[in-house]
Amino acid sequence: MTVARALVSGLLLLAAAPVALSAQCPDGSPPPCARRGVPLDTSRYLILPFAHREGGQATPLDGAGCAELLAEAFARWAEIRLADKTRIYDALARRGARVPFRIPFDTGLAIARQLGAGRLVMGQLWSFGDTLRLTAGLYDATRGGAPLREATTRVPANEGGMGATFNALADSLLGADAGAARGAGAEQTRSLRALRAYAAGERAMRSWDLTTATREFRTAVAADSEFAHAYLELGQALLWATDSAQEAARDRAVIARRASTLLGKLGGADAILLLAQQAMFERRWQDACARYREMLLVDSTSFAAWYGLAECNAVDRMVIRYPRDTTRFTFRGSYETAVQAYRRALLLAPAFNLALERRAIDRLPRLLLTERWYWRDGLFDGAAYYGFPELDTDTMAFYPVPGAVAGQGDIEPPTHLAAVARNRRILMDIATSFAGAFPDEPGAHRIRARSLESVGKLLPAVAEPHSALVEFGEAQRLERQPGQRARDAADRVRMLLKGSDFSGARRLGDSLVRAAPRPTAGLAGVALLLGRPALAAQLLATDDTVGLHASVDNQPATIRLPAAQAGLRLLAYAALAAPRESVTAYERRVEDLLAGLSGPAKARSRSALLDAPAVLVFDVMGQRPAHRSGPPGPDWLMTMQWNLSHGGDTIVRAALDSEARVRGGRLATGESTPDDAYVSASLLLAVGDTATAIRTLDAPLDSLEALHTWVFQYLPLAGCLMRMMVLRADLAMARGESLAARHWASAVVTLWSGAEPAFKPVVMDMKRILESAR
Repeated sequence: MTVARALVSGLLLLAAAPVALSAQCPDGSPPPCARRGVPLDTSRYLILPFAHREGGQATPLDGAGCAELLAEAFARWAEIRLADKTRIYDALARRGARVPFRIPFDTGLAIARQLGAGRLVMGQLWSFGDTLRLTAGLYDATRGGAPLREATTRVPANEGGMGATFNALADSLLGADAGAARGAGAEQTRSLRALRAYAAGERAMRSWDLTTATREFRTAVAADSEFAHAYLELGQALLWATDSAQEAARDRAVIARRASTLLGKLGGADAILLLAQQAMFERRWQDACARYREMLLVDSTSFAAWYGLAECNAVDRMVIRYPRDTTRFTFRGSYETAVQAYRRALLLAPAFNLALERRAIDRLPRLLLTERWYWRDGLFDGAAYYGFPELDTDTMAFYPVPGAVAGQGDIEPPTHLAAVARNRRILMDIATSFAGAFPDEPGAHRIRARSLESVGKLLPAVAEPHSALVEFGEAQRLERQPGQRARDAADRVRMLLKGSDFSGARRLGDSLVRAAPRPTAGLAGVALLLGRPALAAQLLATDDTVGLHASVDNQPATIRLPAAQAGLRLLAYAALAAPRESVTAYERRVEDLLAGLSGPAKARSRSALLDAPAVLVFDVMGQRPAHRSGPPGPDWLMTMQWNLSHGGDTIVRAALDSEARVRGGRLATGESTPDDAYVSASLLLAVGDTATAIRTLDAPLDSLEALHTWVFQYLPLAGCLMRMMVLRADLAMARGESLAARHWASAVVTLWSGAEPAFKPVVMDMKRILESAR
């Protein structure tokens, strides 16, 4: 019986065939383009970083900084459209362009044509003492050749008021009368300190370092509280980084409060972007979406607008009554719009994935809902609601139910798997474009590996150019950070396991956990797979607490770190239901750490930390202190166990029979999680229904390729997978099914060849099965 139950996240108080995009279509879509020979947009201007030719004197601006200020100057003109800044960063990154920039003219033309810009501005910078000399040329990107206009100017290198010079330079290149311009353009600040910090922030944004960019833009606005562009860039860095720190919250509040007074200094597109940020920071999601749509009417290739449109829909958690059937509920924010907008944004600028670093491999599948058990949560009149994605014709839809209902039973809609399959195809599009554009980036290979894993391309095969195993290996080869390399190796173990290469999984897993420092996040599940719960407990790190449940009623629970860590160690031992004395000891430890709580807070914390372990060990250790018949919950599985413990065998048998009839004669499918399948099978065996228990075990065991990607992050998955193999071998042997008995006994013997002493008797039993089943 599948139960939707949230995982704890962020609640701890003390201390988560390649497409060559150089041939990308002007609208950002991958080739083939819809139409050939379409004229470039002569109102769209691409301004590339200036080449820094001479001079070693330190100055506030490098060549890229000059281009940024010149772009701000161009933005004063309503008729001018600038090539999207993020797409420029992407184009430079995929060509390996770095400071100091030396961009050849033919490369500049190629980038302009890729981005659909009919006009190209390139320039040069010389620094002599306290003076900068700038030259710039405006070119027709369609035909190249001599510049349409050229301009030269000088500017003091160490004075803050250089913006006026860049405004004048822009006017000269455009042949324009400055009287019709709107906004302050490049003339934003007269503070040299603010300008230096702003330039440093822009450099960080170009290298996708959002943390440094945030710090520098924060310094810029501290130096000049009227610096509109610094506020704008700070807001963008905060949005993209999803920074939840208190300082970031204060920044968001300041930007929202100051937005109306800063608008007059910004050009049209930037002003709309600032208003969108203001709405996002004030949680006015629908207003933010309206602003982003307004930006897209002006420029349909704006990365910031597409990504913003995705975010304002995805984060809008308000649940409303479904207009066409008021007995049902839906979300106000359209996740269909969000997914399509994420796709469009990340195809426009694949390099943005570099800003997410390791988070991209987990965040993208989560954003796109590419796993079967990913849900969306929201609020209706302050109550928590949960829903899985489903397909309504070709559109993704959600019809959430109250958290208490979700915690009681199966809420998976009939078209859930179809929705997941469609989302996996979208992830593959994004991953292919990223890996094709950045073949030397480990993150690109990780995302491609996850997309290949999601469609079952796990191990190398004939006529398959890529496999998840090889891509994770390439990511590990390119990665320099030891902790990340270890997680890449764990991902490879998962691919071997899902591909039924148990010997390979054991060899790689054994070398990984043997060499890993204690603790190392993400490796405890590998240790459980190998029958080593004591080692798993040593490997557990603070980051692993994301694998803890919330309360069974899906209500918030604030859990202090020591209690969470004890609960996680309890979960590790309970996943394998051994050693029993370790399970008992950590149950007591959790109770002691929660003793200071009372009322609902204590009940929810006990549920979060003790319910899952109690359910997992019931078939071995019987009723535990967490078992109960009253709230919070309990969930369906605990209710069945409670009834068994109190003479309700007939009730349990009837409930299991009813569920099995509804679900095709078994209580699991190929994509069911091992913990759910194992506990369901043990209940069936307890009431004497061996045939249904075997069918329930066989569904996920015969579909290992569908194992959840969290098989090592959520500890019961790895532990119960092994228990399923042991149980299936025993049942097969008892029924004379020698082939199945030999297969699963061999898997256990292989994976547990180095298991801890508590599991040696099980290994010996499996070896006897192998001998008898020959």
